[in-house]
Amino acid sequence: MEKTFTKKLNIVDVERGLLLSENCINDFPSGHEAYLEFKDEDGQVWTFRCRVSPGGSRPTFSGDWFLFVRSKQLKVGDVIEIAFDRKKDQAAVQQFTIKVMKTTSTTRN
Repeated sequence: MEKTFTKKLNIVDVERGLLLSENCINDFPSGHEAYLEFKDEDGQVWTFRCRVSPGGSRPTFSGDWFLFVRSKQLKVGDVIEIAFDRKKDQAAVQQFTIKVMKTTSTTRN
């Protein structure tokens, strides 16, 4: 079963680390961290550090996340889509994918 999560990026996501919604990655206990590999639409693999702070419930991505942001020239308002397949073996390296949907608006405030 594939699960998909979509998020519109804000300033915190772009500058400090991607903050995901509560329980978007089920069974990831607070106070723990893992290094998860994500394959983008170009086939490149990125290793994001996923951490839930003690007492927290919202996973935060760092590590290669910042390289990913720069490489993809992500800005506030861009949207990312993360998908993972629960049927795949837990040891599978490529169970996560990430896709970027750039905003096309040229209007700036």
